[in-house]
Amino acid sequence: MQQTKTYKLNLMETSDTFSPDPLNQNTQMIEDALSAETVRRTAGDTALDSRVTVLEGHKVAVGSYTGTGELQTIQLGFRPRAVIIQQVKLTGDCFLATSAGGCATMADTGFTLRGSDHPNSTGARYAYVAIK
Repeated sequence: MQQTKTYKLNLMETSDTFSPDPLNQNTQMIEDALSAETVRRTAGDTALDSRVTVLEGHKVAVGSYTGTGELQTIQLGFRPRAVIIQQVKLTGDCFLATSAGGCATMADTGFTLRGSDHPNSTGARYAYVAIK
């Protein structure tokens, strides 16, 4: 009996009498190959899920806001560990806030700016990088 080149499945010859055995062998070979592939994919999915979980713990948000001169919270969706803020006109002033203090207070979902001092002057544009 001949077999396919790649997967070695049984090929029926035109002169063969019909027998279910070669078909059953082919079916079992396909079943075994699919089962092995399922095991490999499950292991790969588990490893990928683990990496995604680790990466989701390290977030960075980049954005901008306009100063209001009043208390305002910039929403990030996470509590940052540090925020770097610079006025968009590049005055040379760069502000840093961390959980230990600085120009902003860390909030559960972002950071809160105080009053009208930098970096929250009314109408001024600021860019920030927040790191979890």
